[in-house]
Amino acid sequence: MRPFVVLILTLILVPLVLVGAISGLFLLWGPDLPSPQNPQEVEPPRKTVVLDRRGETIEEFYIENRSPMPLAQIPEVMRQAVLATEDRRFFRHWGVDLPGVLRAISSNVAAGGIRQGASTITQQLARNAFLSHSQTVERKIKEAVLAIRLERSFSKEEILEFYLNRIYFGEGTYGVEAASQRYFGKSCRDVTLPEAAMLAGLPANPAAYSPSRHPEAAQRRRNSVLRRMEDTGVIDRQTRSEAENGDVRLANGPRGESPSAYFTEMVRQELMDKFGGAQVYEGGLTVYTTLDLGLQRAAVRSMETQIEAIEVEKAMVYRRVLRAGVRGDSTLAKGAKTAYLQGALIAIEPQNGAIRALVGGRSFAESHFNRAIQARRQPGSAFKPIVAAQALRQGYGPNSILQDAPVSYHWGGQTWSPQNFDHKFRGPVTLRYTLQKSINVPTIRLLDAIGARNVVEMAERMGFSGHITPQLSLALGTAEVTPAEITSAYGSFANHGIRVEPYAIDRVEDRSGRVLLEHQPVSHEVLDERNSFTMISLLRSVVDHGTGYPARGKYNFSAPAGGKTGTTDDYSDAWFVGFIPRLVCGVWVGFDARRSIGSRMTGAAAALPAWCGFMNEAVKVYGSEEFAPPEGSVMVTTCVESGLLATPGCPRKVTDAYEPGKEPTKYCTMHLGTTPVPDQGAPAEDEAPTPGE
Repeated sequence: MRPFVVLILTLILVPLVLVGAISGLFLLWGPDLPSPQNPQEVEPPRKTVVLDRRGETIEEFYIENRSPMPLAQIPEVMRQAVLATEDRRFFRHWGVDLPGVLRAISSNVAAGGIRQGASTITQQLARNAFLSHSQTVERKIKEAVLAIRLERSFSKEEILEFYLNRIYFGEGTYGVEAASQRYFGKSCRDVTLPEAAMLAGLPANPAAYSPSRHPEAAQRRRNSVLRRMEDTGVIDRQTRSEAENGDVRLANGPRGESPSAYFTEMVRQELMDKFGGAQVYEGGLTVYTTLDLGLQRAAVRSMETQIEAIEVEKAMVYRRVLRAGVRGDSTLAKGAKTAYLQGALIAIEPQNGAIRALVGGRSFAESHFNRAIQARRQPGSAFKPIVAAQALRQGYGPNSILQDAPVSYHWGGQTWSPQNFDHKFRGPVTLRYTLQKSINVPTIRLLDAIGARNVVEMAERMGFSGHITPQLSLALGTAEVTPAEITSAYGSFANHGIRVEPYAIDRVEDRSGRVLLEHQPVSHEVLDERNSFTMISLLRSVVDHGTGYPARGKYNFSAPAGGKTGTTDDYSDAWFVGFIPRLVCGVWVGFDARRSIGSRMTGAAAALPAWCGFMNEAVKVYGSEEFAPPEGSVMVTTCVESGLLATPGCPRKVTDAYEPGKEPTKYCTMHLGTTPVPDQGAPAEDEAPTPGE
């Protein structure tokens, strides 16, 4: 047969055979394989991104770490590096590269084994999106069929974008953006040629070519990619040589513990309850939270600084040793208890309930127990403002006279004779002075007078959810509450008597930007506006002249603020809860297993310093504002000690808002003819630890 006849027959028969073979493959395997028609069928799972109030990423939830990026934003050097390495003929084939297949077969036959593959980028995408990675003839055939279907449904640019966002690059990262962030600590938009070449070399064997684990192998692989780029004409010899000698700086190792770990775990649990695991870990949600990352860092810093100072001062045997990049022991992390001293802090905007900072403990890696929202502890004297608030509702005022005198109560054959911390009695004292100096006996007498059940009712209105027994010791803070509950309760004082439920998530959007969840505030009135302003005034006296005075005299906190210390029996719990007009913050310090922090570790000594450290930073955000009195009130200045209208001789005065007709009308008789003392505050008396039940 003549040569030209053979050539013509070959040109006719080979395409017919190929077409027949491909048609046979589609008939045999096609019915059982998907036929993707839209991008959603090919797009990989997306991680959920959690943002703080200003849009800064604070956490990501995922099974596969990937950050999808449009092809237009992936630099040309990155695309060319991948194409030169994985599929030089990508823009010329139709899903399967027949010349490449023939070359691979020839090379493998000559080598006597599998030495070279022939999967195109489209085939790799098909394998990663729809098939397993098993090395079988059946899988390769299905891969080819799917690749052809993908090429029929999508443009080359779309396929390349799918591939660059889906392929595995090692160390838990999928796609070029996540890989660039992991290895170089920057977006792939900013990669250099040497960095792009190093990334492009990874998909072939991510473990063997890992730049952080096998830097020499990674460099050799990078240089191989650069040579391929030169062979394809993407770069010239000089550029390749310079890139081979170029510096590639890797990012630091795995990041240390997140400062917002307790907060984001709380967010994760809420998302799981509302949307389920598939949406949270693969749905690509965007979660806008209430957290202020700057304030969160300040909260962690101030808490750790204070607790470490206590550990040093008390020479504690069990001390937490901070370790960079700590991941913690998995067994310990599942438990709630730690041996070392712990603490919690929560800061809430009282006007809307937004949680701006939350510290649930000293290390989430070592204990997942969120003390800010889960730990129920006795608040000690920090509960006394709840008693005072109910007294105001029942007609008492800041100048109402209470008796600080011995008293005994009898029930069940037992007698209880409560004591003050200093075992002294002061006689008649005002409600203000009682709260300011945290005096036990007149507070107990007050609770007895207004009714323990009424105080329990007030506590429930203010958001305390645990069971509270209506008994006299309630005046000393023997009910168990969480830091979040008592902080939110104090927020109602700063918010004109309105308590707004705390929340952590503002809005949740799906991957297309559709809003799935938007927070709706829930609020309750617990006090009228005038009584809430009176509570602000009473609690300002605590900070300015009482047990909270170290905030002014020692810790340089100068903004208008109210608050209250709390200390429990044997100094096992230390509290300070306080507020400025637009932020309320509660701090607790103690051990997980109830035991003494140490002698004289009161709320003022153990918790207040951390509160001041945090709130001094918060004032930079919220400003130093004054509390606005309610409209229609009569502002009257009285003597702190007598509760009557102040005279020039009164050493300390305070201005309160009164309902018209209910303001004091008599002048102080205690300080007539005395020389006025400038109102500069007074050192706090030691606060009494209150007995537990």
